[in-house]
Amino acid sequence: MELEDVVNDLFAKPFHGLSYNEKIAIKAAGRPTPKIAITKSNGKCSTVNATWFARYTWLTGSVTTNRLYCWPCLLMGNAKSQTWSVHGFNDLKNLDRATKRHEKCQDHVGAAIRLSLLGTMPIDRVVDEGVRLQTQQHNAKVSSNRDVIKRLIDATAYLGMQEMSLRGHEEGGNSDNKGNYRELAELIARYDRVLAEHLESWKAVTVFTGMSKTIQNYLISAIAGSINSEIQKQINTAPFFSWQIDETTDISCQSQLSVILRYVNGQGTIQERFLGFFDVSSDRSAQNLFDFVQTELSGFNFKDKLVAQTYDGAAVMASDLNGLQAKVRELAPCATFVHCYAHRLNLVLSQGVKTIPQAKYFFIHLGGFTSFFAKSSKRVSLLEEFSCARIPRSAPTRWNFSSRVVNTVASNYDQLLQVFENIHERPKMDDETVRLADGLKSKLQEFEFVFLLLTFEQLFSHTDVVFDILQHKSMDVVFCKRRIENLLQILDELKAQSEFDKIYARAASLTEDPDLSHRAKRRLLNPRQSYTAIYASIHDNLRTQITQRFQHLDRLRFMELLDSAKFDSYKISFPTQLLTNLMETYGHFFDQEKLKIELQHFYQNTEINSSQKLCDALGFMKSSGLDGAMPQLYRLMSLIGTIGATSAGVERSFSCLKRIKTYTRNAMGQERLKNLAIISIEKKILKTLQKDPAWYDQVTDRFANQTARRIDLIYK
Repeated sequence: MELEDVVNDLFAKPFHGLSYNEKIAIKAAGRPTPKIAITKSNGKCSTVNATWFARYTWLTGSVTTNRLYCWPCLLMGNAKSQTWSVHGFNDLKNLDRATKRHEKCQDHVGAAIRLSLLGTMPIDRVVDEGVRLQTQQHNAKVSSNRDVIKRLIDATAYLGMQEMSLRGHEEGGNSDNKGNYRELAELIARYDRVLAEHLESWKAVTVFTGMSKTIQNYLISAIAGSINSEIQKQINTAPFFSWQIDETTDISCQSQLSVILRYVNGQGTIQERFLGFFDVSSDRSAQNLFDFVQTELSGFNFKDKLVAQTYDGAAVMASDLNGLQAKVRELAPCATFVHCYAHRLNLVLSQGVKTIPQAKYFFIHLGGFTSFFAKSSKRVSLLEEFSCARIPRSAPTRWNFSSRVVNTVASNYDQLLQVFENIHERPKMDDETVRLADGLKSKLQEFEFVFLLLTFEQLFSHTDVVFDILQHKSMDVVFCKRRIENLLQILDELKAQSEFDKIYARAASLTEDPDLSHRAKRRLLNPRQSYTAIYASIHDNLRTQITQRFQHLDRLRFMELLDSAKFDSYKISFPTQLLTNLMETYGHFFDQEKLKIELQHFYQNTEINSSQKLCDALGFMKSSGLDGAMPQLYRLMSLIGTIGATSAGVERSFSCLKRIKTYTRNAMGQERLKNLAIISIEKKILKTLQKDPAWYDQVTDRFANQTARRIDLIYK
């Protein structure tokens, strides 16, 4: 400290807060006696005469505040002497009277004595040593407390990752089941001395038990917060990201909005990360969802880094006029909307059925098999008795569920006939069961039903594979688009006359050949020709709808730059139009000339362009160091990998929601639900973080700073 500033500096850093050596140094330097200029009430400036400092050995001043102070009171005084130690004195007209009165003040005399004794008695050193020992004891206690919290963190993380409930109905000391959290803590305490001593100590003196629901919520929040911090750290290092948003209703009829972020991490791996469930029950309009996005996701800098937004086909999300995707694009122009590929294919299959009367009625009757066995355990037992697989439930909005029913009925055709025949022969069966069994049996013996059953079984064997691929989180749009094109080729092949003949012959072998029945009854129409028309119309309808629903991707045409099937043609003629398409939307992310050069080398070199999947190409580029040699190409791969083709990741989170918020846990708070879902879905991140000992300190710091604690957790 400079001498003329020491008084003002003591206001910022009080004397009592200094170390013993610093106090001695200030005392040895003596009081400052600067030249003080004080402005009077009449506006004239008057300087304090140096004789005043000579007359009063305790008088000092500050050139910053231009006021006089008492040196002993400033250093060793108490709160009572604020005029001379805090506010300062500047009334020069009454200076003589004020100084004489202050010299007789008891506080001043005491401060002067304490200042004189400072450094002459060992008491200060004893006090400093006592403070050191006290700090040492405090830190030892903090270390012990943190060991306890570490075990509670592990117990909470374990139950969260396993999606188990933490609380019990009765958690008292005499309860047989105190809840998973308390029971797990007591189990750990049997083999762990630290936790055992803690649980024993709070039985005698209740200070901090760590067992209450409030503490559980704080621990859950701290763990989930550390996971979110890790996700945000990864996204901050990623060049861009996309999101998937969808909504569902939970067990307590609250509308839960799920948010997934997709990006390529530092290891070249495509990641989808869950941010949580958010209650939007009060208002599910596009404007309210947009307000939510601005509030909850603004920390990710989505205005500059968001490159795609993936939703299902709901108007509130997907509308070009006033939907969420349109509002988001006003803030983030690069956020291209991608209608989930899996939802598109689902719509193709469902709409394809509704437009063909025979197929529509087929699935209506097929639903009878599901409802028949779903209503009675006695009927289900008959399936087991005849070694028949259970009929899965169907869902009108999930077409792959219907395909499961088709495949099950087709593969268990003979066993189902035996089941229905046995029901008719058993006298103890109720009338409704017999009546319904006769109707379903007649359907299985009907040529048209069996023909359509085998037709859709053949179709679903191909569409189900594509549907499952589209729901994989690492799939990119280019690969999914290629799979859709392959599916179209397969549909053309299945439409061939030879394929129809196989299905027609098999259906005729299981039932009565309609061609023979036609001849016997002398009908005018040719049955084989009519079924040929039905068969062709099903394939034509599916092909037409697939083509229509997957063609509107003009802004994403640039993705064909990395379509491996076209690399040979790109060697001969570079796809300039595709590169131009990329620059129109994402041009500010790339150096066009450099990217073109890197793409030309990429197309020519088969050693680096052999990967069929983009996720494999990204990993190869990163592991081989080519991301540094060809940074623009790697950025393009990252961009295409970031643009998700499906919102299946969001729908997977709905399954977690059903497991966490159940009928018996339907009163769970929204924040607790959100954090438990994060711990469950992002358990891979959590397990990685647990391997770092420093992570426990970070979570404990979060826990300690959430509110005032009755347990010491912060080191001095």
